[in-house]
Amino acid sequence: MGSLDVPDFTLIVAGDPDQFTGGYVYDARMVAALREQGWRVEVVGLDGRFPAPDARARESMATALAALPDGARVLIDGLAMGGLPEQVEPHADRLRILALVHHPLADETGLDPSRRQAFMESETRALAAARRVIVTSAHTARGLSRFGVAEERIRVVEPGVEAASLAASALDLEDDDRPQRLLCVATLTPRKGQDLLIEALAGLTDRDWECEAVGSHERDPDYAARLVAETNRRGLSERLHWSGEKDAQGLAAAYHRADLFVLPSYYEGYGMVVTEALARGLPVITTSGGALADTLPPAAGMTLPPGDAPALRDALVRWLDDPDWRRRLRLGARQARAELGDWQQAGERFVAALGLDTPQRPSNVFSINWLERRESLDGRSRSHRLTGLAADWLGQRPGTHRILDLGSGSGSNLRFLAPRLPGPQHWRLLDHDNDLLAHARRRSGLLRDLSGDRLSVDTSCRDLASVDEAFLAGSDLVVASALFDLVSRSWVESLVQACARWHQAMLITLSVDGDWAFLDPQGQRLEDGEDIAVRTLFQAHQVRDKGLGQALGGEAPAILTTCLTEAGFRVDGAATPWHLIAGDTEGLGLVEALVTGWHDAALEQAPTDASRLAEWRERRLSGLKSGELGVMVGHRDILARPVARHRLTPSHLAQDLVRSRSKRVSSPQRKVRARGR
Repeated sequence: MGSLDVPDFTLIVAGDPDQFTGGYVYDARMVAALREQGWRVEVVGLDGRFPAPDARARESMATALAALPDGARVLIDGLAMGGLPEQVEPHADRLRILALVHHPLADETGLDPSRRQAFMESETRALAAARRVIVTSAHTARGLSRFGVAEERIRVVEPGVEAASLAASALDLEDDDRPQRLLCVATLTPRKGQDLLIEALAGLTDRDWECEAVGSHERDPDYAARLVAETNRRGLSERLHWSGEKDAQGLAAAYHRADLFVLPSYYEGYGMVVTEALARGLPVITTSGGALADTLPPAAGMTLPPGDAPALRDALVRWLDDPDWRRRLRLGARQARAELGDWQQAGERFVAALGLDTPQRPSNVFSINWLERRESLDGRSRSHRLTGLAADWLGQRPGTHRILDLGSGSGSNLRFLAPRLPGPQHWRLLDHDNDLLAHARRRSGLLRDLSGDRLSVDTSCRDLASVDEAFLAGSDLVVASALFDLVSRSWVESLVQACARWHQAMLITLSVDGDWAFLDPQGQRLEDGEDIAVRTLFQAHQVRDKGLGQALGGEAPAILTTCLTEAGFRVDGAATPWHLIAGDTEGLGLVEALVTGWHDAALEQAPTDASRLAEWRERRLSGLKSGELGVMVGHRDILARPVARHRLTPSHLAQDLVRSRSKRVSSPQRKVRARGR
């Protein structure tokens, strides 16, 4: 099997790949599509300033490309590529370079003629180094001839949209007795035209409305400050709110409470936020700038000339004053919603556009996909109280905080905890799977600690079949996620004794407690005799030997708590169940995998009940797909802090390390895959 140290494909983006804006969301979705088809994809986020690159940006791009072996496939996002032809051109013959252009840099609003010309020249040179150029709209494709890109080198892959619940207003056609709630979602830059929104709304103070403007202030802080100042000068600060960037949950809530989506942008390469609004049944008032004229169906809203504040004001007047028009546009938005394409379809088109044959899946691809699929849900379920207590404990210790992650997998424990713990931090990741460790290393490059400083990370590919006291020594905090149901009681006892010896705290998260159940649409537990029977079989399967002796299964949290208490630790615990509500389409794939896993485990326990178990599986999967059922899976987090004040000195540590090498507790030398990171 090949190693993830040599990925099948590399995506290079400007800055943090996890930014929550349209282009970065698109990139992340396409990476997920590649991984679903078996490609091992590395995502590299470049340091420095973009799109007008500084020295750090140039160095970062040069380093990233030089690190790739001859013949490697690399896709470079246009925001990173367009200003750096000098760094890209030397690798054009050596690497298989492709470009992803959301919109040309030279089309940005507010550029002076010299800067626009500089971007035209640099992007023309950079795109000449790409064997193929992928764009997100037919409009952008038509415009690339200005940059010397021949039509046969271009592929169009429009974004998909995630299924979403209807906004409250989409179900409420009679809304005359309350203020109209307007929503604008766009990064605060001149191209997005928020200054026009202020000008239009300033003429509507005699009408009943509220407006929320969601978007990052960081891309252009001066422009953002001018918008806020102008809002105050116009006396709109009580009604026009600049709420900054929001996470997925906060953004969903903003869409849900809105009546109308407004995007006064001068230019969009596609306009993903328009389809995101339509997915909620929200009508849209926007412009015909760039691809927007193609993105918005006429029956679902209105397109205006870019830069025309009076036209925007007139459109808003009509929306506010004409209930019949509001009703027609809402019905049009509902119809458009039903015709939107999803991200899976977009991903399939993207893979085809790259012109790549699907590779053979390495044996651990499902494991990586599973770990990444559950990471968001894990993050929502973890105990923030216990994380905070662990941060307080570490903060009382001087020097670098050394953290050991047992069964680290693809590194989700690191990604969740590092930004919430004080620095400086040094992490050691231990897992038996080198591919997962390589994946964790690559995604750790942009992580920061609680103070915003970088952390150091090293990895060790080791079998988990024994507790090695020498390896544990020197750590301040030992962490593990979704591991302890797989291990034996003697393994736990050995680990607890070692941590007590070295005066180490332990933060053990998302240990399953053996309980799970289906939920009705109101979130109430729903189960019948078949559910109970399958769960009983599953619980019996949990305690089979997984390579570390008889597994603890659902008893892991209780047994770990007992061992820690007896060893003199101060122990705090918290229930951290997964809750996937009925109709949660985003989590549907994860839930289906869970149900299939429960079925398979039960079938191994009772192979003669195959038909009955298959019927149960299909019945419950049908309920999940129809949105009638949700799922609860019980977990528990545990924080253990040593009570004794004594800590070994370096000299004692050196002496005891020698003695500890003979104190490994062995069990059969079989590898176990830690599932939960």
